[in-house]
Amino acid sequence: MQLYHHPFSLNSQKVRLALEEKGIDYTSYHVNPLTGKNMDAFFFRMNPSGKIPVSQNGSHIIYDTIEIIQYIERNAETVSSGGNGTTLSSNVIEWMHKNKIQEWDSKYFALFHIPVKHRLCVSNFLRRVIIARMTESPNLASDYHRKLKEAYDTDDKMKNVEVPRQSKVHLVKLLDEVEVQLGETSYLAGAEFNLADVMLIPVLARVELLK
Repeated sequence: MQLYHHPFSLNSQKVRLALEEKGIDYTSYHVNPLTGKNMDAFFFRMNPSGKIPVSQNGSHIIYDTIEIIQYIERNAETVSSGGNGTTLSSNVIEWMHKNKIQEWDSKYFALFHIPVKHRLCVSNFLRRVIIARMTESPNLASDYHRKLKEAYDTDDKMKNVEVPRQSKVHLVKLLDEVEVQLGETSYLAGAEFNLADVMLIPVLARVELLK
């Protein structure tokens, strides 16, 4: 399995922890979004959203974080059971999905904690990278154009104080739910450490990092 990721990417951290927890070997490829490497044509053909992480196993490519983690779980269980893989419990999936961990988008929360001049400098640089890659690979122009629009939309949203405030409100609600659940069970989805906990750990680390 090949994993295209970056150490500081929250979703990349979730996937890497899942791989380590399940003891699955993988080949690591760093893709730094701050230098625009996720906009290179090679990577963009794999994932037109330009987002990380992306997993590749032969011709099988996955770029949704939860789908990658579920794929990791299926592979690990298939190996350990000799071919009879199991699926994640509905409780674990619920915590991973809707209104829970993955529903909180850390992007605006993180951007809000970066000094404006630095954020705008990186944003301007990345827009120039997108335009340059669009010129180099005209067959991917529509996807690059979509990414460019997304970059402008992000800048506009950061001018709206409600956007980072709503992100913080969502985070607080999630952490309150976590606290209630951990008052009832040892881990998020029961008595044993599971992939829902794996997904939560990077969130807690990000909150601590941003103080």
